[in-house]
Formats: sequence, structure tokens, C-alpha cells
Amino acid sequence: MTIDDAVRQSTELWDLPYLPEIPARGPGAEMVGRALGLLEIGMERGTSRWRVSASSGQEQRRAKAMLRDDLDVLAEVLDGYEGPLKVSLTGPYTLLALVDLPRGEPMVIDPGARRDLVQAHLAAVRELVARVRALVPGAQPVLQLDEPALGGVAEGAIRSSSGLRQCPPVEPEEFGRAYGALASLDPGLVVHSCAPAPWRPLMDAGVHTFAVDAELPGEVDLLAEHVDAGGDLWLGIVPTSSGATVPTADQVVARTLDWLRPLELGDRLSGHLALTPACGLASFTPDAAVRVARTLREACGLVEERLFS
Repeated sequence: MTIDDAVRQSTELWDLPYLPEIPARGPGAEMVGRALGLLEIGMERGTSRWRVSASSGQEQRRAKAMLRDDLDVLAEVLDGYEGPLKVSLTGPYTLLALVDLPRGEPMVIDPGARRDLVQAHLAAVRELVARVRALVPGAQPVLQLDEPALGGVAEGAIRSSSGLRQCPPVEPEEFGRAYGALASLDPGLVVHSCAPAPWRPLMDAGVHTFAVDAELPGEVDLLAEHVDAGGDLWLGIVPTSSGATVPTADQVVARTLDWLRPLELGDRLSGHLALTPACGLASFTPDAAVRVARTLREACGLVEERLFS
């Protein structure tokens, strides 16, 4: 699928259009490469991972050019569009876990490297949102940061590339400050994790929307508190792991209601709940991905009838 086709589908199938990722195009198009293409820190692609370098490597330059072209396609397809428009970027702490220092250890092990990348990431977010606003003047950008490794960073579960060394945990106060700065840029900030994450510091930092995987054990009381405080919950109710199949709308509805029941929020969820895939749809065929979108749209209406009517 081309980026043109993917952008058109995002506008036709989803209530919230978005800038798609098509990772099959190569390292510069997957979630880490796309984010690194925006950073003013030199990066190069190693055998299996990215690493810091003295200057931008070929793959980082390619990632920058690819994102520029993708944004041009977005502007062309959405010419005249007015309304919310989602753009996703890998969060800073997942980058720190997945990108290596020149000596071969993950960046997250080095406090100075963490500080430099967090600052560069904040600048990249500011630049990306400004570019989207300039290219699609009627758009209201919704920024989603993908942080599947944030829980591992907080727990000290990130290991060196060799597996011989474990990185110390990053304290909640540190990533809380980083996310406070990010939330100040975008009051509607979405943080998505398809792994367990430290949601409390993110809530305290002012993150507006939590996008969680319904298959994971959740902090039910905290999520209920988040919604009670005016936050939004994006519930990843359709599994997206390898081998997952497309459920029916009735199956999605039943699973959603079972998941929400312990929160005991009732009408307080009105306007604060969205149903989503658990993660990206790269493991699905294009036809199956279309069916997921249509199933979720139908299920959303049925859940609203059951919860709020």
C-alpha cells in the first residue's frame, strides 16, 4: 500500500484521520526511524538497531526525507479539511531504550544522553505540530506519543544489546517532568502503550488521554480516577498481535462492556471513551485492516447505546 492510499483510507474509515506509518518501507519508515528523522542528533542504522553518531547517517537522512514527503501527501489529500487530525511519534523514553550510544549500550543508561534526547524530542514535537498546522491549516493536531518501553524504563528492565548489563530504573520524577513539558505543548496529548506503563506520573504530568491495551492487566482505579478528572480513555479492544483475527462488532461490544464494568463509571464515560486497535495494524492484511476499522465504528455506536442511552 502506498502512503497516498493509506492517508485516503485513514480519512474514509476512521472518525479521527491520521498520518499513517507504513513500516514495510524500511528502517526510516518504522516508528523509531520516523522519530529519529526529526531529531537534531546524529543517528545511524547498525545491523539491527539505531545508534548515536557524529553526524546523520544515510538512513536518518532518508527518514527525514520520507516524513517530509508523507506530510506533503497528507496536505494534498486533506486539502480543505477542518477538524482533528492525529499524528503519532515514538515517545522519548522508548527511543532511549531502543537506540544505542556509540559504545553499544542503550541511551537510557546515561543521564546526559537522556537529557539531550528528551530536549531534542521536545523540539521535534514542536516542529512536527507546527508543520502539520502549516500544511493543513484547518486541522487541529492531536499528538499521540507511542511509549511501549516506558514501563521497562521505569522498572529498570532495559538491558544492554549484549544482554549482559541492566540499565538502572529512571525515576518517575524525571519522566514526569519530561511529560509535563510535552503536555504543555499539547493539552490534548495522547500517550499510547501496548505494554504496562506508569500511568500515575503521566496523569500527574497533565497527559490528557491514555491509550491502553485491553489485554493487559490495568490499573482500574487509576484509570477511573483519570476519567473522573476529565481525562480520556482510548481502549485498545481489538487484539493486533501476530495471528489475531478480526472480531465481530458484537464480540467487541461484549468485551468492551466486560472490561469497563469494574471501572463503575457509567455516564461519566460519555465523551471520554474511544475504541481502538490495541496497537498498529501492520500484522493485518489491507482487507483485514479495513474490516477492523468498520467493526470498531459499528461497535462504538452499539457501546454508546448500551452505556449512555
